[in-house]
Amino acid sequence: MTTPVTVDFPGPDGITRATLSVTEVAPNTIEYEVTSGNNRSETGANGPGQGCLTYLRAHGSGNSCGALGPARPSPQPGAVVIQATTGTDGTALLHIVPPRES
Repeated sequence: MTTPVTVDFPGPDGITRATLSVTEVAPNTIEYEVTSGNNRSETGANGPGQGCLTYLRAHGSGNSCGALGPARPSPQPGAVVIQATTGTDGTALLHIVPPRES
């Protein structure tokens, strides 16, 4: 993608809808916001090979940003994992990984 986009997907509890809104995409840059129920997380990454992981849980969320490889994140129990990585050509790679079943 080369323009902002919004994606809806099942939230961490499988019932609540979640929304990922990519607000900026440029060479080596991605900014995005995730909402689910009353939870909201906003983050972004700048620089070659940089990205963020967002862990969206039923009772909160968290972000971790830095150097990321191309591998898709592993499913986690009770959490939707979102990986957003930058591209040198103004694109971004997004992975939305559903929760691992217990």
